[in-house]
Amino acid sequence: MSNKKEFSSTYKLDYKMHKEFSRSYLATIKSSSIILFLIAVALVINMIYGNYQNVMLFGVLFIIFILISKITGRSKIVYKRSKFLNNNEDIETTVNINEEKIIMTSKNGNITNYSFDQIIGIVETKNLLILKLKYNMGIIIDKSNLTGGTKDELIEFLFSVCKNIKTKKVVCDKIWLILRRSTLVIFVILFVLSVILFTLKHYKADFYIDILEQNNYNVTVERKLYNGYNTKQLIISKDDEHTTFYMFEFGSDKDAKRNIKYWANIETEENIKSEYIIEDTKDYQKYVIDDNNKYVILIRKDNYVFYGIANLEYKEELDNIVNIIDSNMK
Repeated sequence: MSNKKEFSSTYKLDYKMHKEFSRSYLATIKSSSIILFLIAVALVINMIYGNYQNVMLFGVLFIIFILISKITGRSKIVYKRSKFLNNNEDIETTVNINEEKIIMTSKNGNITNYSFDQIIGIVETKNLLILKLKYNMGIIIDKSNLTGGTKDELIEFLFSVCKNIKTKKVVCDKIWLILRRSTLVIFVILFVLSVILFTLKHYKADFYIDILEQNNYNVTVERKLYNGYNTKQLIISKDDEHTTFYMFEFGSDKDAKRNIKYWANIETEENIKSEYIIEDTKDYQKYVIDDNNKYVILIRKDNYVFYGIANLEYKEELDNIVNIIDSNMK
């Protein structure tokens, strides 16, 4: 009586099986999961730093990519192409695994041999075992009609003869699919959240305008192009116009931080003394420069910079504007 191992399985590659194979195989490719993870980290970092437009740009590109994938149906095209090359029939293949090699025989008689050294991993899905090869290729085994032994016996045999499988463990596609889908859900959540926060952030200009006008200040709104972003500039004054006060809405907190530091250096001839710095935090900065017959107040809140200039005799007038801004800012 022979103790030789020999397993066999026949499958017909219909669209349902093709989709299960391609989806599960791609989900378990570590490089794609790492890329998705790094993208998620980058998006979270952008959210933390208030760069919502970067998250929205990625979201738009991501949505376009998904739509193109759905419209073009790339997976279905690959399936139809292989079917067309097989006289417009689903490919039927028998996989035989003996102690020497793996033999794939198609219904039309084409034979392909694989050595065990070519197998680099095993993936298990709901209905299939996938023997992973290099270059994102794989051998399909239909678990439902496996002969010559059980699924576990086949796996044990493959681990004993496939020397290039580094980790003797079957990769379950469920975990990877859950991780992949969870990452995609995170992308969607971050995109929606960035749109909401970006909208709220850039409606603040209207809020400040209303507050200042309620306190009888004149507000003139101008728009200027800065770093490709249509930036709002508000000029705030009283009827006597003894002071000049500007409010700038930048595209990001980073732009606002860079400009407040730039203007502070100009007003102090690049000598920002510690007494000028009233507060300097991640979300809020305030400089009060009271020197050389000049009174300047610079405030940054998120992506807004307020820039007030007055002669010393009109300090109180400028302070009144700043108090209104400050009291509605924190």
